[in-house]
Amino acid sequence: EYGKIMCDRIIEGLLSYNVLLVSGLAFGVDAAAHRKCVESGIPTVGILGHGLDIIYPTEHKALSKKMIENGGLLTEFPSETKPDRENFPMRNRIIASISDVVVVIESKRKGGSIITAEFANEYNKDVFAVPGSVTDELSEGCNKLIKQNKAHLIESAADISYIMRWEEIDAGKVIQKQLFVELDEIETIMIGYIRDNKEISIDALTYKMGMTPSDVSSLLLTLEFKGLVKTLPGKKYMLL
Repeated sequence: EYGKIMCDRIIEGLLSYNVLLVSGLAFGVDAAAHRKCVESGIPTVGILGHGLDIIYPTEHKALSKKMIENGGLLTEFPSETKPDRENFPMRNRIIASISDVVVVIESKRKGGSIITAEFANEYNKDVFAVPGSVTDELSEGCNKLIKQNKAHLIESAADISYIMRWEEIDAGKVIQKQLFVELDEIETIMIGYIRDNKEISIDALTYKMGMTPSDVSSLLLTLEFKGLVKTLPGKKYMLL
């Protein structure tokens, strides 16, 4: 109940900001966050640990349909991939890689959200955590992140917007999108390799970048979200 209350409170506080919420469509806070976004008109995307031909848990089929109306579902797994346990850390990696910030509202000491937070730390993303009672196992993960200085302590959406320096949406102004997308050093290098070829396979990029296939996939996904790269048949990529 505490997690849902804090989830609703934080999302309500984000209504005046231009945000899109990404989560894992799981039971608990994940579903509560997606549901609150649907109710509030905030775009929300569910990252899946299986193929698009099924929804897991099945209880969230109706919710997933509503999410598609103002958001979507995303997976790196082909159809007929079952929701096996080992897939979910890979799903959490994608959540961390495509998000500007990661917010952990409630988690056990070794919960899935902690895995997402650890990936976010590796990717130098800002991590926020809601503190809870030291006697509640569902807050152990959050308290541990804060104690180890791996997450900012937050009590409301205002704490996130202050640290991130987000500006509220002015209803009287049209939001002007950036003409030039900011890229970090690794993204710039990958864009260079793709530019040098009309199209390039993920295997070739993995070799040229000297990275693991999973890290290359995550980076390509980020570039797709930035509108710079297009996926082609046969796991090939080209610049837009």
